[in-house]
Amino acid sequence: MEDLKEEEPMNDGQYLEMADHLKKLYDDIEQKNIKLELEKIELKKILITSYGLVRVVDNFVDVIHNVPTELEVLVSTLRGYLSEETDKHIFNIKSLDFNEIIDIDVS
Repeated sequence: MEDLKEEEPMNDGQYLEMADHLKKLYDDIEQKNIKLELEKIELKKILITSYGLVRVVDNFVDVIHNVPTELEVLVSTLRGYLSEETDKHIFNIKSLDFNEIIDIDVS
């Protein structure tokens, strides 16, 4: 059988060493979180800019004559996709189903 030893209590130096180690781990995690937040802000700016540019292109496609149908469909599809992603990631709108948003009996 194994001998069960009682653990000796930690001394002040061991407590300080453990606290310093935990503080370093916390600071490292905090720095990573700050970096991730800054990257998230940058990605949101890129998404907003991309959506704005695609809206402009979509408006141009609507007024220019003889634009190939395939191009119109691609631009329209891209605008719709970016619109949904902007709603989700910028405005925190998960669904645009008005039946879910507004619970009104229309009968």
